[in-house]
Amino acid sequence: MFNLIKTLTELTGPVGQESIVLDKIEALWQEAGATTERTHLGNVLARVGGEGPKVLLAAHADELCYLVRSIDPDGFLWLANGQGWQRTTSFRNAFTIGQRVRVLARSGEIPGVIAAATGHLATIALPEPRELNWNDFWVDTGLSRDELLERGVTPGTRIIWDATTEQFGRHVVGKAIDDRACLAILTELLNRLSIEDLGCNLTLACTVQEEIGVIGASALAAHEHFDAAITVEIGMAGDIPGVAERDMPLRLGAGPVLIHKDSLVHYDHSLITKLEQVAATADIPLQHAVFGSFGSDGVAFMRADIPTALVAFATRYTHTPFETAHLDDIEALVTWLGAFIREGV
Repeated sequence: MFNLIKTLTELTGPVGQESIVLDKIEALWQEAGATTERTHLGNVLARVGGEGPKVLLAAHADELCYLVRSIDPDGFLWLANGQGWQRTTSFRNAFTIGQRVRVLARSGEIPGVIAAATGHLATIALPEPRELNWNDFWVDTGLSRDELLERGVTPGTRIIWDATTEQFGRHVVGKAIDDRACLAILTELLNRLSIEDLGCNLTLACTVQEEIGVIGASALAAHEHFDAAITVEIGMAGDIPGVAERDMPLRLGAGPVLIHKDSLVHYDHSLITKLEQVAATADIPLQHAVFGSFGSDGVAFMRADIPTALVAFATRYTHTPFETAHLDDIEALVTWLGAFIREGV
């Protein structure tokens, strides 16, 4: 599983520009024997087959990104957030400063670093900051404004973190674990399936633009009905210093996660109960959670009258270039979903 996760997470695929990931997933799903199709927005669907209720398993292709807001006369790139964006940001996002990035210019990728006034200069020239705003850091590529324009960098050019995916013990660490590791789960599940064993008519979906408002999932739900849907996501692990178990009880290595509610929707209770029963029968340990400050493609399916569940694996340091998950949890999630679709809704 690690090699597949590494391959998918290291691909370039920011919100709205996911084509490299979509092409790779479509090829992998075709190699596994599925019939694939693309929606107008780019969602990749794999028709797996089977008899019974129509069931959808979905994960998203896009990763977090920045956009060039403007180009400084000296060649520095001012940033806008690729998700929600306003004048200020949080000091909790200060980890971005110093991160290597890739600027997705029209002529090809340009390396850069997110920089800020630091060290000696900051000490003698700047007051101590009381807030962090989007003018406190920028991208330095070493190129001039004219060179950047010539390479095809303009406002709207996307920028992603430049991070490899590595294995530390049983932990996997890298960018875009959200949600490419979940696409790896669906791909591995497809490779292990026997259509004759399916208790449902199964479709897999790789959706676009989840991070900006579940755009791809909303479009899919508007045009096709399913009897049930399961959204596969990362979850929030609380097993780090400074976070109390009462606030987030999830831990790496303690099993996959069944989410009962997030900040957008209560998930379908009957489907949750079914998934819990399947896990118990298969002797798969589960963790349970309620998420705040979190949403998923699942809300789009629920709004379209499709009973939906949200399943995940616990992840430390979400929405960073060093997201960290446990390979045993990921493997257990493959097994759990396989048991579910074999039994049927």
